[in-house]
Amino acid sequence: MVPNDTRSVGELEGRIETFDSTPPATLSDEECAQLTDALVALADAYGARGEFDAEAELIARLDRLRAARPGSDVDIHLASALANATEVHGRADVYETAIDPDRLEAYRDRIEELYERRPEPVIAAPLARATAQTVHANGTAERPGRIGPLLDRLETVYDAHPEPDVAASLLRAYAHAELYLGADSLDADSLDADSPDGDSGVGEDDREDGAASHEEQPDGPNGDGPARDRLARAEDLFKTHPDGEVAAGLAGILAGRTNADAKRTDVETIEDRIGRIEALADRYPAHESEITRWLPVATANATRASFEVADVGRVEHWAAQTADYHERLATASSATWAAVATFFSARASFYDGDVAAGEEKLERLEALDRRYDNPVFAHWRSRAMFDAARAYVETNRPERARETAAELAAFAVGHEDREAIESGLESLYAHAPQMFDEERFEAETETEAGSESDAPADDESRAADHEIAVEPTSSVGAPGDAPGETAADATASSTDDGSGCGSCGDDGCGSCGSDRQLAEPASLPVLAAAAAALAVVVLSVAYTLYRAAGAAKRALDRS
Repeated sequence: MVPNDTRSVGELEGRIETFDSTPPATLSDEECAQLTDALVALADAYGARGEFDAEAELIARLDRLRAARPGSDVDIHLASALANATEVHGRADVYETAIDPDRLEAYRDRIEELYERRPEPVIAAPLARATAQTVHANGTAERPGRIGPLLDRLETVYDAHPEPDVAASLLRAYAHAELYLGADSLDADSLDADSPDGDSGVGEDDREDGAASHEEQPDGPNGDGPARDRLARAEDLFKTHPDGEVAAGLAGILAGRTNADAKRTDVETIEDRIGRIEALADRYPAHESEITRWLPVATANATRASFEVADVGRVEHWAAQTADYHERLATASSATWAAVATFFSARASFYDGDVAAGEEKLERLEALDRRYDNPVFAHWRSRAMFDAARAYVETNRPERARETAAELAAFAVGHEDREAIESGLESLYAHAPQMFDEERFEAETETEAGSESDAPADDESRAADHEIAVEPTSSVGAPGDAPGETAADATASSTDDGSGCGSCGDDGCGSCGSDRQLAEPASLPVLAAAAAALAVVVLSVAYTLYRAAGAAKRALDRS
């Protein structure tokens, strides 16, 4: 339904029924206008409820009415109805788990046909709007190759009709391109998911939405046409059209650019962009919701970048800001970014030894997973569960470690990424066998004591053997995740042979040593003793590095 239309679906259906017995050609101009208006509004109402077949039937009826009354303005209203049918963000709840970009592209193409017959601003505006939405749909569906030609078409439409509404659609399209193609459309591997929702809205090998700057990489493989900096283009258009809707598009590009900023761990630049978006919202209060809807993207990236530089205070600040924005917006998209921020906040807590805080944040991720029927939330939750399990091992909490591992094992049953999750669990078990199979470990220890007469009998040495810890993923090179990565990529990025600890990339992992060629293993007693010593040393170094980085940062801040 059009934004200001307060009529109910029942009222609109009744209004349309009054014209059912009247042939279209015999309608007066006033009656035709009333029928057209009701058809457009009801079609949009059906589409917003996910009743796409009903929406399509009303669009077909509008098309028949247009054919029966050549020379009328029905084609303008038909173009508007078709553009409404391409809406993505406004129908976020409908498209929570899936989207059909082909259907949306077909509607956009029909507006293109209307524009060819009538190349006027009244058709150009809905064509531009539908094209921007189709960019969004193709990005969500992970079809980046289709985005570039659509951007080129939008530029052509703007050249012919340099109006504010066309400029606003062009910038909205660029905003989505910034998210799904990255800062330069060059990092094909960075596309998620989405996300998101990206690796958009997320895995260890960082299939991220961001890439290098436009100036560094002039052209890309995703069909993004000649080299251009979308942000610079947006700034120019905003100067030409200082309009609220254009400002909303600029805000989207600023937010999308923070993906690349986060990849460079440029926290200050991200914070500057957040301030710019907030200033735009203050300047255009009538469009505040359109502008602030982009803030969770930027604040989540600020959370991630702050984690990368071990600035725990900033991590907590921006994670809280992201949660606040989600509470205000309450959309599936804002929830995705809230999950991103919560994950990095939880990881920072677990790495910093604050297990209770990490657990509380894990509960928030579980609540998001229950609320939204989207695998990206389960993906973030399962990754945080792996962090929790490692933290329990590191802090010598065997019961909680086993409970969490059991939850992950249960979570994997029936999950599409079961093999990857179970592979990560097996690696976790191998790191601390005494915690996950204590009976077997004790039996092996007794065998060692009985067969090795010269083995040391020191109680402390045996105690150390029972405190083997899992090495935490180092904060250096921690994943830069995006909402759209698949659960397999994010939960347990395993190597080709299926090994991994849940935090490894394609080139192996420092945590579990996956993807390495190993010699014939030593005997179990010798291996257990060596693993204990190595794990304790590695854990000490990893924690020392992370906490030292945080301490150094705080010292610099005080100086």
